[in-house]
Amino acid sequence: MLSPRAIAHKILLHIEQESGYPDRLLQSYLDRYDNLDPRDKGLITELVFGVLRWQGRLDSIISRFSSVKLKKINPVVRIILRTAIYQILFLDKIPARAAVNEAVKLARESQPDYVVRFVNAVLRKVSDNIESLKKVDETNLTASGIAEIYSHPKWIVDAWVKELGTEETAELCRANNKTPPTSIRVNTLLTTSENLAEELRRAGIEVQPCKYAPDALEVKKGHFNLQRLEAYEKGLFQIQDEASQLVAHILTPRPEERILDACAGFGGKTSIFAQLMENSGEIMAVDLSPWKVAALEENLERLKIGIVGTLQTDVRKLNEMNIKPFDRIFLDAPCSGLGVLRRKPDIKWKRRPGDVYRLSLLQRDLLDSLASLLRVGGVLVYATCTLLNIENSEVIESFLQNHPEFCIEPISDTIPWMKVFARGPYFCSFPHRHGTDGFFAARLKRIK
Repeated sequence: MLSPRAIAHKILLHIEQESGYPDRLLQSYLDRYDNLDPRDKGLITELVFGVLRWQGRLDSIISRFSSVKLKKINPVVRIILRTAIYQILFLDKIPARAAVNEAVKLARESQPDYVVRFVNAVLRKVSDNIESLKKVDETNLTASGIAEIYSHPKWIVDAWVKELGTEETAELCRANNKTPPTSIRVNTLLTTSENLAEELRRAGIEVQPCKYAPDALEVKKGHFNLQRLEAYEKGLFQIQDEASQLVAHILTPRPEERILDACAGFGGKTSIFAQLMENSGEIMAVDLSPWKVAALEENLERLKIGIVGTLQTDVRKLNEMNIKPFDRIFLDAPCSGLGVLRRKPDIKWKRRPGDVYRLSLLQRDLLDSLASLLRVGGVLVYATCTLLNIENSEVIESFLQNHPEFCIEPISDTIPWMKVFARGPYFCSFPHRHGTDGFFAARLKRIK
């Protein structure tokens, strides 16, 4: 049986060398080693997400005490060092000596003796300087200081400082390094919040109502894998961040309407539309990824939703299909994902400045292609899970300039209970302000 640290190392190495979703990869390993003690599962989770969140700071420490440049260190060894330093720096319950010994043991399994000695030497130096390493000057509110202290790439910090200011950027980066809450959405087609809460309580899960989203519950205590609960298998709830739920409500779909969910992904928002429509009407859920469409279909079947038809294609090709106009369209646009760094901290190390510009061009193209598919009087909602104007407000402003047949409907006017998220006419949620993931949404109406 592999140790928790060895399992965490395998997961982190996979993320370093290949693409993937950390949460899904972690869950697959926890399922594979299901007989592990819950405390060991907790340690694996802590190591995986902790190392990813603090990777920049960890790498800076490695560079300080290593005789070899960081980029020249074998990825296997780099992950061993990051994981051990994270334990030494952040996990007080694990003695530094134990973290060093485990790292050396792990290195010895795959590396020659001189590399094992290198790992031991670096970690001994870190241990000897641990008190000074723990001291950070959180008053250093320059972009460079924020990037170093809170372990974010400087180009992201620079962009946020320009748009939010230094103090708020520091608060945002600090919030990004915290463990996010687990939120679930009640499937109101099958149960109520009260009944679900009672069923979960009997299963050992404690929940409480979320602060903002209707029919949303926050898990306060409970199960490592909610998807194994009978209530989940029966389709009584969906695991989904509160902000993700909120942006779906901005579409305000009604029973018997015809809805297009463009870039539907795994169908979290698709199922909200169906609930709000009381499972009556028609939803076309489109995504380019075959495996996401397959997962979406499986999820809809679990939730007992019967009004959704799926299509695997590029939504820009819908104009070629002679499709009847829709009453409402929701575009959950591909984006840089910088609003969900609490849950997907690997994103900040994989994104590059050029990605943001490239994605903004794709977002504009997608919006343009959907405009003619909406009937006059219909509503189009554009949403992202990022916090950069180039992917958000600038995309909308460009669209409105090119499409005078559309106007914007301010969030606070059309959905008054969401005014706490209003930023001008738009919906904007922030981890540090609202305790949710970071999302942007704009509600547009076709007037001619």
